[in-house]
Amino acid sequence: MGGNDFSTSSQHKKIYIFLTLTALLWGGNSVTAKYVVGQIEPMTAVFLRFSGITLILICLTLYREGKKGIPVLGQWPSIIAMGAFGIFINNAFQFIGLSYTSAVNCTLISATTPAMTATFTSVFMNDKLNGQQWLGVASSFLGALLIISKGSLSAITSLRINYGDILIFLSQVSWAFYSIKGRSVMKTLSPIATTAWTGLVGTILFFIFAIWYGFDGTVALNSYGWLSMVYMILGSGVLAFCWWNQGIAVIGPNRTTIFTNIIPISGMCFAMLFLHESINWSQLTGAICIISGICMTTQTIRWGFWRRH
Repeated sequence: MGGNDFSTSSQHKKIYIFLTLTALLWGGNSVTAKYVVGQIEPMTAVFLRFSGITLILICLTLYREGKKGIPVLGQWPSIIAMGAFGIFINNAFQFIGLSYTSAVNCTLISATTPAMTATFTSVFMNDKLNGQQWLGVASSFLGALLIISKGSLSAITSLRINYGDILIFLSQVSWAFYSIKGRSVMKTLSPIATTAWTGLVGTILFFIFAIWYGFDGTVALNSYGWLSMVYMILGSGVLAFCWWNQGIAVIGPNRTTIFTNIIPISGMCFAMLFLHESINWSQLTGAICIISGICMTTQTIRWGFWRRH
C-alpha cells in the first residue's frame, strides 16, 4: 500500500510540473497568435497550426501504440464532439477574437475556465458545488464581465461590448466542455491518441472554413511569423495538449483546470513584454475577481484532494 501511495504521489508531482509548463506555454500562445493573425487570416492561421499538431500526434500515436491507438467505431461520436467543441470552436473563436481584442484580454478572460468547468461538472456530472464554490464562480464571471465591458455599465446596457472579447469568452465555454468530455474518452483511449484524433476532426473543419475565407495555399508570414507558428505547433500545441489531457486522465478536469491560474499572469507579462500592451484598471480589477473566484472555486477541491492522498 505504501509503495502504491509513493508511486501515485510521484506520478502526481510530474503531472503538476507538466501542467504548470502547459499554463506557461498557453500564456505565451495569445501573444504569438495575436502576431500571426496580424499577418494572415485567422482561419488560415489556425488551420496551419492544427495541421502541424495533428500530423505530428498521429505519427507519434501510430508509432507508439499501433492499432491500439486507433479509435473504434463507438468512440468516434465522442471524439467528433471533442474535436468540434474543444479544437474547432475553441480555437476558431480565440483566433478570430484576437483580431478584435488584445492578448491581455484574451488571457484574462481565459482564466474563467476553472469556474466554467466546475459549473459544468456540477450540472452534467453531478459533482455538486458548495456555497463558497458558487460564490467563486460568480466572482470569476464578474471579473470576465468587467474586462469585456471595460468597466462601463453603459457598455453593458447599450450592448457596446467588444466582439472579440465575447468570442474569447465563448471559446472558454467550449474548452470546459472538451475537458469534461475528455475524462470519459480517456478511460479507453490514451491522452496522446485522444489529442491526435480530436485534432484531426478540428483540422478538417478548419480546412473547410479556411477555404471558405479565401485560403488558396499561399501563406504570407515573415520569419517572426513562422517562428510564432512553430511555437504554436510544438510548444503550445503538441506538448501542451498532451500534458493537459494527461492531467485530465490522472487527476480529473476540476483539479487540472486549477493550473490555468498561471495563464493570465504569464499572458499579461508576455503581452506587455513583446506586444507593448498596457494594463488598465478594469483589467486589473477583473483579474483580481477572476483569480479570487478561482481560489474560492477550487479551494475545497484542493483540500479534499490532499486529504484523500
